[in-house]
Amino acid sequence: MGKAARLARRHGLGRPLRTYRQSFPLWWHLLWIAMALVILVSVGVNQNLDVLTKAWGAAIPLLVGLVLWWLLTDVRLVLCEGGVVIGRFFPLLSPSVIPYGAIEPRGVTCVSDVGRFSKVSGREFGSTLFYFPQSRRGLLFDGPPAKAVRRRSGALASMFDSPPDTVRGGKLWAFAYRGRPEDLLAVMHRGMVGVGVPFAEALPGAALPERGVGASRDEARARINGFAP
Repeated sequence: MGKAARLARRHGLGRPLRTYRQSFPLWWHLLWIAMALVILVSVGVNQNLDVLTKAWGAAIPLLVGLVLWWLLTDVRLVLCEGGVVIGRFFPLLSPSVIPYGAIEPRGVTCVSDVGRFSKVSGREFGSTLFYFPQSRRGLLFDGPPAKAVRRRSGALASMFDSPPDTVRGGKLWAFAYRGRPEDLLAVMHRGMVGVGVPFAEALPGAALPERGVGASRDEARARINGFAP
């Protein structure tokens, strides 16, 4: 049983139904490949090192880089029968567990350029906003404050939290993903209807069609459901 399944069962969310991994731009992956090649070439051409030293000299930085890459990229949105698990799944880190009852169905928006949200909203990158400005397709939803669904406390967990930014005093959670927004919303919609979330039937009509975040804060408020003035 994976981490998402354990968390979902422990918090009464039922079975995980679909998992989306954080979408990163192509240059991000190419950057890590280039760094690995630089390490290998630098160690390989050094004539002052024996074979064993070269092996260790390449293996240690590559291993450190692999762990760091895992830490930064293992960000997921897991849709379950009764809610979502969102955040970092790296060992010792704790993703947030949000029941569907804590999400406002009329505050869900599918956007085509989620990476622009931080700039146009004036909001700093928070614990649920780990993506790049180049990120495109994404989901924004009016959920609870991060502190309310955090399973561990501490400075590291809270240092990236942002203040409430929705009309009902919640937090706009964001996730950049690949895939069809209709497929993602269909799973979320069935889950909300299944657990009896008020106004669940309004979800598809509120979140679609997919739209741009906008070029200014005023445009963002007009286009993003639930975004506070």
